[in-house]
Amino acid sequence: MRGMNSNTANPRVAYLLKTFPRLSETFILNEILGLEQMGVEIKIFSLKTPDDGPVHPSVAAVKAEVDYVPSLVPQFRPHNLARLLACQFLLLFLETRRYLAAAKFYFLKPGKSRLKDYLQACYLAWVLRYERFEHLHVHFANVPATVAEVVHRLIGIPYTLTAHAKDIYLTPPAELARKVQTATCVLTCTEHNQKYLSTLAAGYTPVHLAYHGIDVSRFSMQPRDHSAHHNERPLILSVGRFCEKKGFEYLIESCRILVNRGYSFECRIVGYGELQNKLLTKIAALKLGSYISLPGRMTQDQLAALYPKASMFVLPCLITDNGDRDGIPNVLIEAMASGTPVISTNVSGIAELIEQGENGLLVEQRDATVLADAMECLIVRPDTCSRLANRARETVSSRFTLEASAQRVYDILRPFLSGDTFYAPLSTGEEGQSLPY
Repeated sequence: MRGMNSNTANPRVAYLLKTFPRLSETFILNEILGLEQMGVEIKIFSLKTPDDGPVHPSVAAVKAEVDYVPSLVPQFRPHNLARLLACQFLLLFLETRRYLAAAKFYFLKPGKSRLKDYLQACYLAWVLRYERFEHLHVHFANVPATVAEVVHRLIGIPYTLTAHAKDIYLTPPAELARKVQTATCVLTCTEHNQKYLSTLAAGYTPVHLAYHGIDVSRFSMQPRDHSAHHNERPLILSVGRFCEKKGFEYLIESCRILVNRGYSFECRIVGYGELQNKLLTKIAALKLGSYISLPGRMTQDQLAALYPKASMFVLPCLITDNGDRDGIPNVLIEAMASGTPVISTNVSGIAELIEQGENGLLVEQRDATVLADAMECLIVRPDTCSRLANRARETVSSRFTLEASAQRVYDILRPFLSGDTFYAPLSTGEEGQSLPY
């Protein structure tokens, strides 16, 4: 493929995502907006079409064109099949050796191989070849990275990979190591992840730390006049997908403990997901219907207005039995930017954001009593709330801004977008797998 001129005014990159836009992935939205502000030209390729739910208003500010890659599921459409098959034949005719090597690699590699993913990879490869893209950047080490691997083998385009949380710890280590070693470089959002991925990279691929950032200007910090609201019930706020790793069941149990201790409060758990009915059942069983509500999905603008009203923000993340865990949830950063005291757990990279007793409180995972103790502390000690809130805002403003995050990602990707680095021709081993270089 042609090298990109290093003097190109607007570096150009294809972004491969599983779904765009997605309400729970503000970190990707922020990254795209930040890079576009720095002059990077992006085209987004989404493997899935999003549902009809709400989207963040800032999605409208994205300049990038979005190409929804045709798929055979969830609904079969003949024209999608025709587009997918056309790309197969074009690649087989024009890139015969690589097509056969890629097919051999994909369908003979260990683990699950889905025809759907291979067909989508061929479509993407053809579009990138036809539109003369020089680089592919991928978010998530699971299905998107699987597709990127095949694209790399089909047309030789290099890819960089940003790995996050679930995709890292639920991907079999041997598979993850192969994807990491095939990538030109890897980015990840916590030091905890970086150390793990570096062991898998085995010296073949650099692994860079790039914290997520937020637009701090969108989150206002309101002065906290506790004396003016002493007759109001404290608002305990939490936000996240209704999945096990968020620890919402322990938050509900902690609320029951606080009620038993004689406290009156309101708890809102904002979000959606597969555990909603289970959470509602638990709230009813513990007779907490007058204390806890699940108001559903909210956009970032709605949350920005809600954070300052909360007395505290609580997210008791945990590591599930299968290893799934969070990195640094963006909602923690948003709450801290809003001057809301935060409580979370010492899981994964959260301690890289929250320093115990300095800008928030950290408790052990899966311990409802200790969590209730921390919540009680913030209810009865407004001076502690104010101190933590001020330092939390300072932490975000100094280390987790949209500008700092975008600059970091840009600095890491810039050599691969400008043609400053040499990319070796595609090489194939005896088993049909690309060799690390």
